[in-house]
Amino acid sequence: MISRTVLSDQIRDTLLERILRGDYQQGDRLIESQLAREFGVSQSPVREALRDLSAMRFVELEAFKGARVRRIESNEIAEVYPVRAALEELAGQLAAPFLKGNVGELEAIYRNMVEAAERGDMQSVVKMDAKLHRKIVEASQNQILAETWDSLMIESRTYVTAVKVILANTALMAVVEMHRPLIAALSTGDSKLAGEEMRKHVSAFAQILEKENSNSAEAVQTNAARATWVEDLPKKQVSKN
Repeated sequence: MISRTVLSDQIRDTLLERILRGDYQQGDRLIESQLAREFGVSQSPVREALRDLSAMRFVELEAFKGARVRRIESNEIAEVYPVRAALEELAGQLAAPFLKGNVGELEAIYRNMVEAAERGDMQSVVKMDAKLHRKIVEASQNQILAETWDSLMIESRTYVTAVKVILANTALMAVVEMHRPLIAALSTGDSKLAGEEMRKHVSAFAQILEKENSNSAEAVQTNAARATWVEDLPKKQVSKN
């Protein structure tokens, strides 16, 4: 049974992990009643989790048919990053004066991220990562900015990114250490510097994703070419004989 802390979020993250691992394939049905029994909860948090996954475009919700896993194109995951980079650049600019010499809370979150990385706990790293960025956004004291940032469902998308980044052979600790310059810049109170570091940080992850997506596409093309060559090989051998 899943714990009762923010049930829908936990169920969403569990289902998302299964989709990313390939436990659920494209077109598989996600049945509310079955999932509710599995997690030991009512159908309400399951329904909310599926709505979140639909908003993230990982599942399709059809009237009278329920939820199905949809095909995720690599570029869909990357599309959020230019938007997030712009939002977080603004957040850094606005938050810097308020955080000047006052980044103790960010430092504490960073230490927790380091500890999680040392024990290989990617899920905790992701949660602390999203929490650190949320604190910076909140420090901007701009409610519209915060609401827009929230609408991107950063924590779940960060999990997706983390999986992709780790697949790209980037060490978990290296991912954590990329947050160090953010805290240093915000501590100075320099709005321009903080904004630049925030944009640079988000853009770095976007570049890793872009490279991983490119490598994946090349691998697919290479495998397809090999499959065609192997398929044709017996025919060529026969024709020579």
